[in-house]
Amino acid sequence: MTNQPDPVGQAGLQFFGRMSASISHELKNVLAIIKENSGLLNDYLAMMARGRPVDPERFQIVGNRIEAQTRRADAIIKNLNQFAHTVDHPSSAVDLNQALELLMVLHQRMAAMHQVTLEPVPSQDPPVVVTTSPFLLLNALGSVLAYALKSVPAGQAMSLEVISSETETGIGFGLLKNLGDRPADEFPDAQGKVLLDAVGARMRKNSQQGRIVIGLPRQ
Repeated sequence: MTNQPDPVGQAGLQFFGRMSASISHELKNVLAIIKENSGLLNDYLAMMARGRPVDPERFQIVGNRIEAQTRRADAIIKNLNQFAHTVDHPSSAVDLNQALELLMVLHQRMAAMHQVTLEPVPSQDPPVVVTTSPFLLLNALGSVLAYALKSVPAGQAMSLEVISSETETGIGFGLLKNLGDRPADEFPDAQGKVLLDAVGARMRKNSQQGRIVIGLPRQ
C-alpha cells in the first residue's frame, strides 16, 4: 500500500523553503555590505600606519553604515523568528493587521524583483481577528500575492488591505491594472485551491476594479 501525497504539507514545505531562501539571501547581502565596510576601515587603518592622515569623518561614515546594516540584520532575524513560530499551533487567533505586515515583509524581495511597491492598508481599531492556521494562512495569501504581482505594471504599486465589514472579513489585493489580461483559469491552480480550501477562504476577482478579495471565515 502506497502513502497518498499530502498536497498541503508539500505546499507548506515549498513555501517554507522559498521564504528561507529569500531571507537568507537578504542576510547574505547585509553581511556583504558589512564585510565591504570592514575592509574599508582596515584600509584607513593601514593608511594611518603608513603615516598618511585620515579624516575622522570617514571613520564615522563607515561606522554608521555598519550600524545601519546591523539594525537591518536584526530586523530580518526578528521577522524570520516570527515566521518560524507560525507553525507552533495548527489553529490560533490571528490578527490580520499583523499577518498582513508579515506577509509583506516576507515578499518584499519578490515584489522588488517585479519592480512593484507594496502598500498596506491596515484596518483601524478594533483589531480584525480570525481563527486559523497562521502558517497556512500566510502560505495561501502568499500564493495569491505571487499571482497578483503579475497583474501590476513595473514601477507601480499594489495595495494590500485588511477588510472588515458587516458582510466580509479578509484581505484585498488592489491596483491590479492588468488583471483582466491574465488567463481566467491561471489562478487558483490546483495548489492554490488546496491552500485556500485549507483555511476556508473564498476568492473573488474583479478585473474591472483590478481587485482580488480573499474572504476568510469569521470568528
